[in-house]
Amino acid sequence: MSNIVKIQNDNPLLKPNVLAVVRSELFNAVNASIAKCYADLNFKVPEDPTYLVNEVTDSILKNYPSMRLQEIPEAFAKGIREEYGKYFGLCVISFEKFIEGYLASEDRLKLVEQKNRLLIEEKTEPTAEDKFMTAKALCIQAYENVKVNRPIGLTALTVFTFLNNLEMIDKEFKAGIMKNALDLVIQDKELEASFCTDINRRRILNAELELLRDNIAKDIITKEQYAEVVKTAKRIALNNYLRNLIMDDTDLAELVEAKREIYLSGNG
Repeated sequence: MSNIVKIQNDNPLLKPNVLAVVRSELFNAVNASIAKCYADLNFKVPEDPTYLVNEVTDSILKNYPSMRLQEIPEAFAKGIREEYGKYFGLCVISFEKFIEGYLASEDRLKLVEQKNRLLIEEKTEPTAEDKFMTAKALCIQAYENVKVNRPIGLTALTVFTFLNNLEMIDKEFKAGIMKNALDLVIQDKELEASFCTDINRRRILNAELELLRDNIAKDIITKEQYAEVVKTAKRIALNNYLRNLIMDDTDLAELVEAKREIYLSGNG
């Protein structure tokens, strides 16, 4: 049995809460759990426990809706063994304290964490087809942005990687752009610093700019600085590629669609 299946079988939090079940089911679960408490303690069961069972049932529905039927006997069993502190008699207040103690316990917290972990693991992984359609939509949006001289934005690197992996961006659009990218990085930092109204932030930006210029002069650009230039270079290459398509009145959607099978065969 896999770990996920075992969790599904063992974790009561994967069951419906008390609000999702018929009241009679909850009443029966409470009734059986209370009866077991009396038996385990060797106490005499009240001649008519209906009032107690009804009150505890109503209290659970009103005050503890996250409880599951399967948790009730666990909470009561540990409660009568004073795992949640001292109690005085088997009354409504005692059973409420048992529930409160159980809900705040380390064991209950572990069940919550386990359930959340399982739900994350069970999230459906997008198919290759889903990924292709998402990437295609991002490409078309980027194309439309460039048409009206709007920045592509945060998706630029994703679009570049997608098109580049499909060998759609020719070398001519990538050749010699590192120098342009480096100049653009410096220019952007200069603009950001000049328009920054926060004195401390401006000092940091100017310090970063001075360090970058110094490292360029000494030819010792850092890994982080190089990565920033590469990202900018990819944005430039993507813009150049898309502008070329626009000049030729090319339908990018058709070009991408023609690569569908190539993409799916490599990501299936």
